[in-house]
Amino acid sequence: MAEVIPIHQAKTQLSKLVKRARSGEVIYLGAYGHAEAILAPVPPREPIPLGVWQDRRVPGFHYGSPSLIEPDTELAADLDHALEQE
Repeated sequence: MAEVIPIHQAKTQLSKLVKRARSGEVIYLGAYGHAEAILAPVPPREPIPLGVWQDRRVPGFHYGSPSLIEPDTELAADLDHALEQE
């Protein structure tokens, strides 16, 4: 196992230890040479999917296209039907 940094020393040098962890190093913290905790880098984040807009991120897509700004006739018909039922 790697070197165990005493907790008191870790408190006084926390910013230096965080920089070491950010660069990829795993740092063991503990007392009397026994590891009690680990300071490690944060795993890389996955990109957040854009959901329904994900397919719109293709080159050449025009955000003013009629398919995007026209009313949804099927939805409008369903709404009219629901209002007639009241």
